[in-house]
Amino acid sequence: MASVYQKPGRKTWYMHVRDGTGRFRDLATKARTKTAAKEIAQEYEARAKRQLLGLEPRPTDSTMTLAELCAWWLKERCKPASLRRERSRLNHHVIKTEFGRLPLPQVTTARIEQQLRAMELAGSSSGSVNHLRGKLRTVFAKARKAGLFGGHNPVVDTEPRKVPKRIALTLLAEQVSIVLGEVPDQWRAFFAAAVFTGMRKGELCGLRKADVDLAQRTITVRRSYARETTKGGHADVIPVAPALLPHLEAAIDASSSDLVFPASDGSMLSEDANTERVLRSALARGGIVTGYDHTCRRCKAKGTPHVERHADATLRHCPRCNMKLWPRPLKSKMRFHDLRHTAATLMLRAGVDPHRVQRVLRHASVTTTTGTYAHLAIEDLRDAVSKIGSPQPSERSPFADRLRTSLKTGSVANEDTCPKVPENAELDGAPGRSRTCGPRLRRPLLYPAELQARGLLVPPARGRVKQLRSP
Repeated sequence: MASVYQKPGRKTWYMHVRDGTGRFRDLATKARTKTAAKEIAQEYEARAKRQLLGLEPRPTDSTMTLAELCAWWLKERCKPASLRRERSRLNHHVIKTEFGRLPLPQVTTARIEQQLRAMELAGSSSGSVNHLRGKLRTVFAKARKAGLFGGHNPVVDTEPRKVPKRIALTLLAEQVSIVLGEVPDQWRAFFAAAVFTGMRKGELCGLRKADVDLAQRTITVRRSYARETTKGGHADVIPVAPALLPHLEAAIDASSSDLVFPASDGSMLSEDANTERVLRSALARGGIVTGYDHTCRRCKAKGTPHVERHADATLRHCPRCNMKLWPRPLKSKMRFHDLRHTAATLMLRAGVDPHRVQRVLRHASVTTTTGTYAHLAIEDLRDAVSKIGSPQPSERSPFADRLRTSLKTGSVANEDTCPKVPENAELDGAPGRSRTCGPRLRRPLLYPAELQARGLLVPPARGRVKQLRSP
């Protein structure tokens, strides 16, 4: 049933109605009175009812398919910086699939959820599922603004997946020189610039000689690949570290074009340049691996392979044929972008304040710097937990030592060295007997608060004091 209302402090009348897809919606009207707003709401619901009965075309009744809508978005609305990546994503999961051939009226929330679930079952990560979900939501939103789609956005009601937060792989300070020493000569300056400046891959590929001032030791980051802008959409000047200066000079001297890090033919490196393979091979040669697979080649040739996984490459022999096992390093899964994480982490670990690290990495917010790129190694945390330590044993008072002696032996040598028993201690025999620590003392029931404070007594459970066993 349609209803109208006003929000507090506003003069606009809103209507709560069911649309042509059967969903309730809250829409603003241009009515100036409540009566006029009710008439608009009733007319809207009457038309929606005809649409539900098939007597009138619904807003989602379009001749386009989902694949055609995605192709329109890629051509007309997608940002150039993301075009290559988003075209690959949508081609793989939507445009070239049965899902993409569905007419738009059949692309419901349930059908999209089914497709996202199929991606999960096929092994896609939660991040990949969320990326496709977000992109489809953008496609429908842009189509509504362009007038190509008039119904409710079906992606809004789908469930976002929870993405586990993982720790990026970074290099330690002592590992940087090891990795740069193992990188091939033609790549060494490129990788050194990534570590010492934190620049992105596209920014390094698009870096020109005119952007580098060796005299002032600065780099102006103003473009990414062939685009005349960066990911953040602004140009920034960053300093050149002393350790990077010789690498930059060598790269500029060796370059035959206006680029600092060109390809072998002088052209710009493309996004397909496999920098991950170069990095992981250098890590393996430097011994920075996740382990080793020791394989028996003789057993493998016979069709019965024998493989052992160990943390080191120590010589081992096959338990079947006693032949030497050949170790194969398991390469780290570090990405080239993790060198940017390394730059941030090394600066923060060296005591550089987060705001200066933010300026070097050119983040819009310092929260991004500290939350995403500050990967503290375990050694950084070890000093923190070492502050806890085990509590030091309290010094024993002479009273506690003498009392322990009396409890062990049942008596003390002389009365002067033993404290007086508290007035409410229970003694065997008549109340008038001596209250000194003599052989007649049997079960003391209450001791001074000092013993309880030093952990020598257990607090009473039911009004009685329980004596700890003497060590």
